[in-house]
Amino acid sequence: MSLEPAPPRNTADLWLPATLAYVVLVVSTPLSAGRWMIAEAVLLAVAIVAARTPILELLRRWLTFLPLVGFLALTVGPGHPDRPKLGLTAVVLLLLARNSLAFLAVITLSTKTGFIPLLRALRRFRVPSVLVGTLYFMYRYVHVLSDERDRMLQARRARSFGRSSRLEWPLLAGLIAVLFLRSLERGERVHDAMLSRGWDGTLKTLDGPET
Repeated sequence: MSLEPAPPRNTADLWLPATLAYVVLVVSTPLSAGRWMIAEAVLLAVAIVAARTPILELLRRWLTFLPLVGFLALTVGPGHPDRPKLGLTAVVLLLLARNSLAFLAVITLSTKTGFIPLLRALRRFRVPSVLVGTLYFMYRYVHVLSDERDRMLQARRARSFGRSSRLEWPLLAGLIAVLFLRSLERGERVHDAMLSRGWDGTLKTLDGPET
């Protein structure tokens, strides 16, 4: 399989540790340290401009991420230690802001370096090969999962002609469960096929020379 052209060798090597350090800094910042959060947001804005990240694409991904982080903030907020001092609303908004900064930093990293060069950088930093391999195959086969989901939704629409197209929660949970089982079965078949072709756990496609 051909890989996308890699950026200069030191691009991912520099951006990866810098991003990890930034994420650790953000998530360890107390909610009461509002000035620090503002400074971290300014630093991220500078990085986004330097990486030439498309703002609309960044916003689109953040909106996709927002329901999950919003739900987590609402779940954690009532029991957070800073709630008596800051109030529930402030705690929820600050949790949302802090997690959003970390998420936007990771998206900026992937946009700047590209996914395959990022995996190469992870290998150079001695990240366990199992984790790198899992990320690689997720990237390589995510379209298969998307196609399977589309086929299931099309089959559902064909069997419920004339009914509302809105998915009820029990039906949605059933579809997710079936999709998970089909993905597991497909993954086992792919793994068996790889073993029959000499797979030894080494991602040789990540060992090529970088340009």
